[in-house]
Amino acid sequence: MCSDSENARLAATGLLMAGGKNSRMQKHKAFLELRGRYLVEHSLEVLQAVFAEVLISSNQPELFESYGVRVIPDLLKDQGPLGGIYSGLKAAAYEVGFFMACDMPFVQSSVIRYLNRYVQDFEIVVPRGESGLHPLHAFYRRSCLPYIENNLHAQRLRVTDLYADCRVRHVDFRELASCGNLRKIFSNINTPEEWADVRDLNPG
Repeated sequence: MCSDSENARLAATGLLMAGGKNSRMQKHKAFLELRGRYLVEHSLEVLQAVFAEVLISSNQPELFESYGVRVIPDLLKDQGPLGGIYSGLKAAAYEVGFFMACDMPFVQSSVIRYLNRYVQDFEIVVPRGESGLHPLHAFYRRSCLPYIENNLHAQRLRVTDLYADCRVRHVDFRELASCGNLRKIFSNINTPEEWADVRDLNPG
């Protein structure tokens, strides 16, 4: 069962992935505003309630100076989200990192805590819905780093290509059903049209 009743922070690192090019959105998605708050503010609030350490993955640290959170630039430029995961795991103080996209307005701590129950036995814990995997709402252990390095050097940049080399636990949406409206929780934004659809989802 999903629960929001837990208060203890996990001994892991939460990393907000805010390094995308935002080319289709024409605006940095972290600073889209919903109900008077930027998405980055909601995301950081959720991560800081769950994790002992929170970092932001971005090559534009100046955008996030006011939030008091350490910003991690990519060690290898232009390698997409896989490069962000690589740099984040390298910088994290903890063995386990939870990587979350900055364009998910309705993320919930209860889902993250549910996924965490599998971290001890697996290197990657990733939700799986009808549309596929959600690799940027997932846990990764530092033991994945050698495989990430191999894929980066080979220019295999899809995050999910990494999964064949690691111990992965897929958590199907039916297992997460008690967490609430999963379509809303896992909704994300890539285009102005998707942003309009997301704003129509009542966040209340």
